[in-house]
Amino acid sequence: MRYNLAPFPLLLMRTELRFLPLIALLLLPACGKDDETKDPKAGTGVTIEENLGIQVITQPMPVNGKVELPGHGKEEWFAYGAMAGTEWTPANGVVTGHVFTDDTTVVAMQFNVQPAIEGTYYEAWIQSPKTGASLSMGQLINGQGDSRHGLRFESPEDLRAYTDVRVTLETDDGNADASTMIIATGELKPTKRR
Repeated sequence: MRYNLAPFPLLLMRTELRFLPLIALLLLPACGKDDETKDPKAGTGVTIEENLGIQVITQPMPVNGKVELPGHGKEEWFAYGAMAGTEWTPANGVVTGHVFTDDTTVVAMQFNVQPAIEGTYYEAWIQSPKTGASLSMGQLINGQGDSRHGLRFESPEDLRAYTDVRVTLETDDGNADASTMIIATGELKPTKRR
């Protein structure tokens, strides 16, 4: 006994298309809106697209071979480096640093590590190898609940001397000092753009 299945794809297509108006109505309110919000208190540079609930970490990117940050001028210095986990922590990532004509420094990091357990978090630091001075860049953001973490740090000061990068596991206890539990290290290596 043979069955004629020729009308089956047509039936399936009609079934899928009947939801098209509903999908269009759901997506229509998001069209044409570019409203982004920034959390000025956190200073993370993270933007949140309210319409879609997407968390985005912005970083300066070249356009026609040049990098310019609105309100801060042209890129004067660029560095990048790999992040590697310590012997106790499997982790990896990449970090980039930029200094612009008004001395603004932007550091962005994409970092992969297991999510921190309850009551702890990951914090990124930059350090000057010459002076040993250290500066917190803030808490790494894990918007997906998986191993992907990100960070964007912005400072009005020229921090190109701070080339050593580390990530620490911190206890959520209100202590602002760096933990001794370093889970990853890296180095910003100055590079000329081509």
